[in-house]
Amino acid sequence: MGLSPAEFERQLQPLLAGWIVDRLPAGWRLVRPGQAVNLSCLGLPSVRAGLLELPRSEVTISFADEQRGREAAFLADFLRHFGRGGG
Repeated sequence: MGLSPAEFERQLQPLLAGWIVDRLPAGWRLVRPGQAVNLSCLGLPSVRAGLLELPRSEVTISFADEQRGREAAFLADFLRHFGRGGG
């Protein structure tokens, strides 16, 4: 993602409503009845484009539950919260 880990964490906050959140050394564990999601965010070297320097992070999402519908719903919510609206 084109975010620093600090920017990712700040943008993640609205998504956490309704979850029990455990902060882990490299991410978060989100739990609610019948569903558990692990998120990690690893900062990568930034990319330079002329005078512009762009932050980068590798974000990993893993699911502990086996209900595909819940995974899809979480991913849709995640994408809605992290969408930039670009063209």
